Amino acid sequence: MSNALTLVPVGVGAAYSRPGEAQSAYLVRAAGRAFCLDMGAGALNRLQDLMRPEDLDAVVITHLHPDHCADLLSLRVYMAWGPGAGRRMRVLGPPGLHDLLVGFTGPEGWGEAFDFEALEAGGGEVDLGGGVVLRHAEVPHLPPTHALRVDAGGQSVCYGADCGPNDALPALASGCDLFVAECSFGAGSVPSTVPHLNAREAAVMAAAAGARRLLLTHCYPEHDRDAALHAAREAYEGPVAWARQGEAVAA
Repeated sequence: MSNALTLVPVGVGAAYSRPGEAQSAYLVRAAGRAFCLDMGAGALNRLQDLMRPEDLDAVVITHLHPDHCADLLSLRVYMAWGPGAGRRMRVLGPPGLHDLLVGFTGPEGWGEAFDFEALEAGGGEVDLGGGVVLRHAEVPHLPPTHALRVDAGGQSVCYGADCGPNDALPALASGCDLFVAECSFGAGSVPSTVPHLNAREAAVMAAAAGARRLLLTHCYPEHDRDAALHAAREAYEGPVAWARQGEAVAA
C-alpha cells in the first residue's frame, strides 16, 4: 500500500440515493494504513471491492443518522462471526453510538467485533497510528456531528460530514489538500429548518478554508448535478468535481 494520502469514495449517496449509490462512506489510505470515514447503507459491499474489511485500521463515524452508520450492523456480523472473526475493529464516533446499535440487535457480538471510542465533545485530535492524525470538530447538524480531518505525511483531507453553514468546518479544513463537502440540495435553496448545504455554500466554505480542491457529495437524486457544479465554481476558484464511487483521489 502506498504511503501517499488517498481518498476513495465508497458511498456518496444521501439519505435516499440514486440507483447504484451506496450511502456515505470514504476510504482513506495513508502511511500503509486504511480508515473508513462513515459507513452508511450499502457501504460494506462496496468496500469489499476495494479491500478486506477486517484489514481496516479504524472506522470513524461522524454522527448517528443511519445513512452514515447503518452498515456497522452488517460489519458487526462480518467481524464477530464472518471472515473478520478473531479480530476487533477500532470504531470512533459520537457518544451513544454503541447504545444505538445495540438497540437494533441486542448486545451479542458487539464486544467481539468492535472496540468503541467516543469522540471528544466539541472537537479534538486522535492518533490513528503510523503518523496519521485525525482532527475533528463539531458542526451544526444532528448533535453531536463531527467533521473530520486526516493528516499524514504533510498531506490532508477534510470531510465535512453533514452540516449547515458554519465557521468550525473552514477552520478545521484550513489549508487542506482535499475538501469533501455535502451538497444535499444541489444548486437549490436549503430549507431553513434543515442543517444541510447546497453547492454554493459548500464552495464558500472551501474558499474560506483555502482548500486546494473540492469534491462535492451527498446530493439528493432530483437535483441537477451540472447546475450544482456550476454554482460551486462561481464561489470557489479551485478545481471542483463530484466524488465518484470507487475512483481514488490523491491528496
